[in-house]
Amino acid sequence: MAAELARLLPGTETGSFTGEDAGSSALAAAAGRPLVAVVRDEHRHPWMTAALDTLLASRPDTVVVEMGVPQSAPRGALHIATHGAARVCGRAAAEVIAGA
Repeated sequence: MAAELARLLPGTETGSFTGEDAGSSALAAAAGRPLVAVVRDEHRHPWMTAALDTLLASRPDTVVVEMGVPQSAPRGALHIATHGAARVCGRAAAEVIAGA
């Protein structure tokens, strides 16, 4: 999805964050810019849920994209559930975010 979003919104920066400090690391990396959090099967990974909790507590304007099977309640300023992680799913989510 990152490549598709960067194609539609030049200047987009991306990063991968995992583990206990993922939320804090993502917040620091996105300082002063819009934030899109892309997750996959968040309900299966406690660290991912904790990271989203951290992100959304500080940045309720975060866009959350669930690339897997959505089982958790939608959250974020915009929540997009793609029901899959194929490239076309990422492209569709990026188009929604970019308003294309």
